[in-house]
Amino acid sequence: MLGVQLPSSFLKVLDLERLEVENSHFIDEQMTEVESDLLFRIPRIDRSGQDCYVYVLWEHQRRRDSLMMLRMWIYLGMIYSYLARDGHLLPGNKLPFVYPIVLFQGTEGWSKGLSLRDLIDLDGLDPTLDKWVPSFEIDLIRLDEDSPRITPNDQLAALGLGLMTAVMNRRVYQWLDANLDQLNTVFPDHVETVTLILSYALKSGAGLTKSEFLTIVREKGSKNMDYEIGSVADQLVKQGEAQGEARGESNIVAKLIGKGLSDAEVADLTDLPLNTIADIRHKSK
Repeated sequence: MLGVQLPSSFLKVLDLERLEVENSHFIDEQMTEVESDLLFRIPRIDRSGQDCYVYVLWEHQRRRDSLMMLRMWIYLGMIYSYLARDGHLLPGNKLPFVYPIVLFQGTEGWSKGLSLRDLIDLDGLDPTLDKWVPSFEIDLIRLDEDSPRITPNDQLAALGLGLMTAVMNRRVYQWLDANLDQLNTVFPDHVETVTLILSYALKSGAGLTKSEFLTIVREKGSKNMDYEIGSVADQLVKQGEAQGEARGESNIVAKLIGKGLSDAEVADLTDLPLNTIADIRHKSK
């Protein structure tokens, strides 16, 4: 699905066989029940040592949030900040290209507001102000039988749609048990897509632990699938552990700030940088 849905002009410069999941998570904490996201790093064929990225947001709700484009713009800003901070800049301090995709079900309300510009009221303002209006769009892919992007009898799209439904109903383990034979069948020819689907199954956290995930994949998945998905699972779990540790540190810092300690005093007690403590203080106001 990932390879099939990307523009041909983009695909021709990508080495999809070397696709990797980045250890990053960008959605708002309050949106975790209705969204999941994955960031993929894909090496370029035409430029050795350089990468592009594909950001996939799985929207669990059938009804579109009117501010979806604003949220995606914020998420992309966070991704570029992450890439710059973690040393992923290209020669000349250029940022790598990030292709944004939203996968969703249903049709209600998804025909409007597909550009960030559509959300901004420009009525009565001079056209010369246009240069300060952000222009941003996403690749919106509907996963259902009527979608113009999905071909008839598309197994991968059907699997993706079924998984989104399972996530909403918190029945991912049951979905895996019922569909791993079919995933085994399509895996050899669609490694990156099956990896995307199973990564989403694990990362959704919808009633599925890492242990349950790896057990069922190892029992019913092919040997190659076990290797690929086991590696992805390890990456995602490490990411979750790091996020949990960061949240724990934030809670401790917030409690110390609440007791009236200065940033310098909190830094001395926690060994955290002053700028980190200042950020937590600002967010806790």
